Amino acid sequence: MRISVTESAVICLVYLETFLALLLRLIPQKIIRVVTWIVNKLEASAETPTELKLRLAPTIHDMCQVFGIEVEDHLVRTEDDYILTLHRIPPKAGRFNGKVVYLHHGLLMCSDVWVCNISRNNNLPFVLHDLGFDVWMGNNRGNKYSTAHLTRMPKSRKFWDFSIDEFAFFDVPNSVEFVLRRTKVPQVICIGFSQGSAQMFAAFSLSEELNRKVSQFIAISPAMTPRRLHNRIVDKLAKSSPRLMYLLFGRRILLPTAVMWQKTLHPKIFNWMIEFGNRQLFNWKSRNISHAQKMVSYSKLYSTTSVKSVVHWFQILHAQKFQMFEESDGLINTLQKPYRIASFPTRTNIQIPILLIYGGNDSLVDIEVMKENLPKKRVFDIEVENHEHLDLIWGENVDSLVIANVIKFIDFFDRSSSLLESSTSDIPKIKDDDDDAETLSLRDGVPSSREDTFQNYEHPVTNNMVLTDFDLS
Repeated sequence: MRISVTESAVICLVYLETFLALLLRLIPQKIIRVVTWIVNKLEASAETPTELKLRLAPTIHDMCQVFGIEVEDHLVRTEDDYILTLHRIPPKAGRFNGKVVYLHHGLLMCSDVWVCNISRNNNLPFVLHDLGFDVWMGNNRGNKYSTAHLTRMPKSRKFWDFSIDEFAFFDVPNSVEFVLRRTKVPQVICIGFSQGSAQMFAAFSLSEELNRKVSQFIAISPAMTPRRLHNRIVDKLAKSSPRLMYLLFGRRILLPTAVMWQKTLHPKIFNWMIEFGNRQLFNWKSRNISHAQKMVSYSKLYSTTSVKSVVHWFQILHAQKFQMFEESDGLINTLQKPYRIASFPTRTNIQIPILLIYGGNDSLVDIEVMKENLPKKRVFDIEVENHEHLDLIWGENVDSLVIANVIKFIDFFDRSSSLLESSTSDIPKIKDDDDDAETLSLRDGVPSSREDTFQNYEHPVTNNMVLTDFDLS
């Protein structure tokens, strides 16, 4: 395939960035550390102590410590021998409510993104912790906390040979299984953000056993089949052959120099670059995220992943369906293919009550297409007007617009399950010669009329109290 002028220009820009990064590496590390220290001191004058501590905190342990919360590390060995780190915020002694929650981050992220809000009550894990939940946060293979394998070195190409398929086949189910064994509960509640939601949709669609181990699933800013990227040139490049992505970034880590630029550039310059990229790619303006919050959040935004996982998203963009990875490069000559790429069977195989919380201005969420690809009777959806993708995790009103609905949904289905169990416990099982005859189960109790149930349900906490009024000391 011939490379166009536009594609050639993009390649030149990428190689220019690589060349500049190489020059920067020639500067002694002591000089870079001194410059970084000076930059941080200059920026510190405009920040509160909490903002400064959060921005400079190198790990999730340091971020949680700002709010007086301890975090545990747990290592999970996947079936294909990757070592993943799970972070746990255990319930306080005597406060455990019997429920376990597993949260999973989005693309180019790690567990840090859940706990970097300046306002304590805008951090979903903290609010769940205060309500007595046992909170677990997962990490994908290859990110900041999960760069180990039993036989493959992170510098090798084989280590980075993974896509969304591997997240769905191994990372999500193996992490959930570990949490179940560690906590000794029959089911967990799953919460995903962005790609984290996509991974869970895929994982649930592939495993009937995993469906039985999850009681509810909440997808925040869910991604499944994005329509297009905002910038038409970038959109065209994204939907072209993966050969271009591999030519630009190789077959290992995506944007390996990003961390270096993050550490050496002034925070305001780095944030401007993030804002510019978000606007060009997705038309996100992030008006619901304060400047102070951006200074903290954007410093936690990038975590390593494979080029192949992003190529997988480009394939989904091109095909306009939530499909598995295609190893072939021939995306354009689709008429010549003697085969079809399998789609994740999300519509037929997911048996879990689902809540979709999405921003009305989120260019990555096509809610109608998403609902068409999910089981109708099990899906609730809430639109947060005038909000975009990242607003639903870092926006100023996350506590009332997102977290309150998460708690409300969890409580509603817990109560519904309890009522169903009590009302059906004395009903004898129906014996039928037909093996395909329907049998009653708790999953069949998902209400079909959403507006008359969950949306109007009065939760004892979220309907009578403002989350920011909690005594969280």
